[in-house]
Amino acid sequence: METLPFLIDFFNSTDVLLLIMVRVSAFMIFLPVLSSMGIPMQVRLFTAFVISVAIFASGIVTTATYHDTPSGLIMLILIEFMAGATMGFVLSFVMNLLLFAGHFMDFSMGFAMVNVMDPVQQIQVPVMGNLLFMTVSVFLVLSGGLHEFLRVFFMSYELVPIGTALIIDNRELAWFLVVSFVGFVLLAIGIALPLVGTMLIIDICLGIMVKAVPQMNVFVVGMPLKVLVGLFLVFIVILPSMGFIYDTVFDTALGMLVSTIEGMMPLPPEVT
Repeated sequence: METLPFLIDFFNSTDVLLLIMVRVSAFMIFLPVLSSMGIPMQVRLFTAFVISVAIFASGIVTTATYHDTPSGLIMLILIEFMAGATMGFVLSFVMNLLLFAGHFMDFSMGFAMVNVMDPVQQIQVPVMGNLLFMTVSVFLVLSGGLHEFLRVFFMSYELVPIGTALIIDNRELAWFLVVSFVGFVLLAIGIALPLVGTMLIIDICLGIMVKAVPQMNVFVVGMPLKVLVGLFLVFIVILPSMGFIYDTVFDTALGMLVSTIEGMMPLPPEVT
């Protein structure tokens, strides 16, 4: 009998549950690891439904106010989808900066023409980028990082209730995202800098040697040397630093997610 009131509220609030599922589904389209194309669509939909029911059952979302017309409901669905997609895209962008850093590394080592298939995103990615991305993804699962992302997303309903996300004509949020994306690029360059900087020094040394010994074939000597030194640096510098790289990427992604949610908060009544 205790479950009867909950079931009555559940069936009377199916529109609220569906609107919750819209934001959750849009968020999971871009959420790292769980958005993998290797996970069957049925599993991802079921996971989105379970998360939506958990949010609904928590009581954090009870009502959804909208114009009682088809157009009003459609606009509310679009707003919720854009809110969830924006939050998920931010996390996906931060994770993909590892692929960008790997591209810099591959270009310096001479692996630029070699790509591998990423089993998570089902796209061709750089060798080093795939190594960084997969390693950080494993850390993200084992350390509970995904649970932290979902916890922050869960709390987004307190700051941004259904239908109140301020996305359209939000210049502050747009400018914040642009500036943050520039910072992400600089972070990717910083991750790749030890290897790229070493390769640059090797190129300078080879250039000096060519001037001193014109008979030397720089391509025969340079390419194997750069590959050998690059792999050596990967094992003694990059891999031992993966814990620090993960912490940096995770903290950046989590902070960016929180800031994005705060940027979508509705304006106070006195301002509007």
